[in-house]
Amino acid sequence: MRAVIVGAGIGGLTTAIALRRAGIEAVVYEQAPELVEVGAGIGLWANAVNTFRSLDLGPAVLALGGGPLGGGIRSLDGRWLTRQPAEVLENRWGAPVIGVRRADLQTVLLGALPADAVRLGARAVRCEQREGRVSVGFQDGGEVAGDVLIGADGLRSVVRSALLGRRPPRYCGYTAWRGVAPPGVRPVVHEASEYWDRGRRFGVLPSRDGLTLWYASANAPEGGVDEGGPQAGLIERFGGWPAPIPTVVASTPPESIVRNDIYDRAPTRRWVVGHIALLGDAAHPMTPDLGQGACQAIVDAEVLADCLASSRDVAGGLIDYRRHRWRAALCATVLARTLGAVGQWEHPIACRARTVALRAMPLRLQLRPLDAVLRR
Repeated sequence: MRAVIVGAGIGGLTTAIALRRAGIEAVVYEQAPELVEVGAGIGLWANAVNTFRSLDLGPAVLALGGGPLGGGIRSLDGRWLTRQPAEVLENRWGAPVIGVRRADLQTVLLGALPADAVRLGARAVRCEQREGRVSVGFQDGGEVAGDVLIGADGLRSVVRSALLGRRPPRYCGYTAWRGVAPPGVRPVVHEASEYWDRGRRFGVLPSRDGLTLWYASANAPEGGVDEGGPQAGLIERFGGWPAPIPTVVASTPPESIVRNDIYDRAPTRRWVVGHIALLGDAAHPMTPDLGQGACQAIVDAEVLADCLASSRDVAGGLIDYRRHRWRAALCATVLARTLGAVGQWEHPIACRARTVALRAMPLRLQLRPLDAVLRR
């Protein structure tokens, strides 16, 4: 069996690794001429960490983090509104939560693949299937064929458009910035903390070697830009927030700060048509508010490989993959969108009620919705 994977993000690379471990030839085709750092840092929850363990990448991936993370939501006075200790998270789901640089994780994944398993500069423009075979055409006129096609090409997936039609994603009403602050941030960040205000949030989480991964969000019109650059826009919005936020922003190299409007799509069950399947953001794009976008793609990869390896035919294996993954991905998508919407509330009365409700929420109720999300 030969698998053609479109997209060399975290999900696409993990899929290639999982398929090759299952004895299936897999090649990834990526439109970018080179793989560069995009997106700064990500949190890896237990579902992703356990998947990497089953792919024999556990030690390499865990070494990218700064140790198990606990954390929660804080008010601007620094008090916890919700808090989940690291040991509770690890005991409940069997693996720690860690913060890693996306570029470091990408390096580990590329190192687990032979050089000829990833083809760069290959922009897919069309795909089709006929008589049990799939083919992908590229912008340069080239074409490849295989037995199964995996669309891991993100929010604006070419493969998804071929299956479901070209529809724009939905804007969620807020924009986000991400970056990595160098060592030396004071006070030192020991736990993952997300500070909430009216229509604005700022999150920090520690990683290895004293790095601080961070992200911020603010309600804004779609397509907005920061006059003077992203760092200036952040200082304007968050410069008066509690330590270490101003230092985190000021110490991050301005050219490395990424700003993206936040989008998702309404959930669909149509991840699979014949010998073509969608994976990760191409199948179930979600807002970043739960930290599950990459994690869900990583789990998709393992389940897809297992289903193809254990099925007597490709189409049946892909149907099994969708059946196994649909519920967890749906829960993650809905919960992320809900959390993001509540986190971006602006009305003062609604925000006060939100604070009261969060402070009163016991730990078991904080964690229970995640059980369905973190299942593998």
